Amino acid sequence: MLYWLIPLIIGVLLLGVFLFFRVKEQRKIAVILKGCTSLMFIATAVVAWLTSKNPNSWFGIFVIVGLVFGLLGDIFLDIKYIDTKKEHLWTVLGFFAFAAGHIFFTAGLFAHFFDFHSNILFIIIPFIVTIVLVLVTLLMEKISMIRYKEMKPYVIIYGFVLFFTVTIYLSACIQTGWKITTLDIMFGGFVAFALSDLILNNTYFASGFNTPAFIISNHVLYYAAQFAIAVALFFLI
Repeated sequence: MLYWLIPLIIGVLLLGVFLFFRVKEQRKIAVILKGCTSLMFIATAVVAWLTSKNPNSWFGIFVIVGLVFGLLGDIFLDIKYIDTKKEHLWTVLGFFAFAAGHIFFTAGLFAHFFDFHSNILFIIIPFIVTIVLVLVTLLMEKISMIRYKEMKPYVIIYGFVLFFTVTIYLSACIQTGWKITTLDIMFGGFVAFALSDLILNNTYFASGFNTPAFIISNHVLYYAAQFAIAVALFFLI
């Protein structure tokens, strides 16, 4: 039974309400609603995992822990709008929380799906592509209005972890011939995650992008990613 649809639907409804208050700049209630919305992707993941054909797989634990770090990242990045005196601290904590989440996603992949006895290029190429993507991200500071300033070291660290997660999952999907539904869905989720962060990159580090269109598109992509990652656990075999 698709019991995970219940927290998923609740999460989508909460997302709509959260975006309303977020666009209206009612930060305090928006922080609470965002936290509740994020709890729903964790609930979706737990239900999807427990009702899958392989609820004993430790991969589910890795993914759920990764999602919990996502919840913490959400909270930290929104608290900075309330506790403005410690804005830098909360931003850094948010970056590290999301990076920790991606590390758990990648660790789960390595522990349960990735074949290290296969062609070494399945690891080398994602690593090289990740380095290139990080360099392109830094180049954007030179050719656009983006200014990282004191956040640059954290942007580099997080960018590397994020892009490596995307590329290594793509590598795993290719390695398995796109035959493992859980990996395929999660890769799609990570692509949406990366696109969301690229939008966030502008709203955080450039002026003129903190508009309703950017706010809504960022959060829609972000929650699409998190819920996709959660639902992917239902297809564990």
